[in-house]
Amino acid sequence: MRRILALLLMLLFVLAGPAMAQDRAAQLDALFDKLKTVAPEDEPALQTQIWQIWFTYDGKDADVPGLMERGNTAMATDDYPVAEAAFTAVIERDPAYAEGWNRRATVRYLRGNIQGSIADIDQVLAREPRHFGALSGLGLCRIKLGDTKGAIEAYQRVLAIDPQMATARSQLEQLKKLQAGDPI
Repeated sequence: MRRILALLLMLLFVLAGPAMAQDRAAQLDALFDKLKTVAPEDEPALQTQIWQIWFTYDGKDADVPGLMERGNTAMATDDYPVAEAAFTAVIERDPAYAEGWNRRATVRYLRGNIQGSIADIDQVLAREPRHFGALSGLGLCRIKLGDTKGAIEAYQRVLAIDPQMATARSQLEQLKKLQAGDPI
């Protein structure tokens, strides 16, 4: 009887997996649609909801949430080598989890590994092209590399997704002034 129950539970999990992924995708689609027309004062709440979905791990590796917590804690205490190792372990265990790539991109940026950060951002965007956090990070990386045009493109992509994002708008204004030769 236990064996039958275990098989039924496993079958339910296997069948529910695609449904949960579809539900997650539908939730994100709805939130991104709202983000394009939301009032500026409501934008942070929508962003928070999107981040919550991105951070929620719905994969099969039970160790990933603990590794993410370890990496986030290490990053918060400026222990970047430990954070990078934790996020690398997340990526190795579940390369489909975009937020593992995004967190490692952030740590790599903080450690001065700009090319490594950009490579990880590319992986995030391959999995979630609307990841405004990764695109903002790409803008920062391009600024560090002196690539004003690339930074402008990154922030324009952010604003196409989230027209209310004040930091992206501010960066874009400053970069356009710089590109035009105006003092910032």
